[in-house]
Amino acid sequence: MTVDPQYHPIRGDGESINNASRLLSARGLEGAMMIVEWEIEKEPESWEAWSAKADILYLQKRYNESLECCERSIALNSENGLIWNTKGNVYYMLGRYDDAIACYNKAIEIEPLLARAWYNKKLALEIQLKRTASGISYENVRERNIKTIR
Repeated sequence: MTVDPQYHPIRGDGESINNASRLLSARGLEGAMMIVEWEIEKEPESWEAWSAKADILYLQKRYNESLECCERSIALNSENGLIWNTKGNVYYMLGRYDDAIACYNKAIEIEPLLARAWYNKKLALEIQLKRTASGISYENVRERNIKTIR
C-alpha cells in the first residue's frame, strides 16, 4: 500500500484516532503507532492518543510501556472506562491480579455496562481462586464447613 504524499492524517479533533484505526486495519500496528505518535507530538495532552498508544503497545506485548501510557491517559482523563480496562489487562499479563481486578472495578464503576471489564475481572478472579485453592479438596472444605456449622 502506498501513501499519497499529500495525505495528512491529522484533520481535526479525534480524526487522527479514526485514521489510526483505519491504518491499523490497512498497515498493521506500526502504521497505527505512527499516527498516534504524530497526534501525541501535535497534542501531548490528548488522553485519547495516549489511550490508543497504550492499546497498541499492549497488542505488541510491550506491557511496561503500555502501562506508562495508561498512566498518562488516566492523568489526563480518569473517567475513561476503556483505559482502566486496558490497564487491568496489562496488570493481568504481568501477573498482578489484585491490581488488575482493582482496574477492572474502576472501569465498571465508570461504565457499568462495559462487558469486557466484567469478563476480564471474572478471568482474574478465577486465577486468584485457583492459586488460593490449590491443595484444597472437597473433603477438606466439607470438613471445615461441618466444624463451622457445629
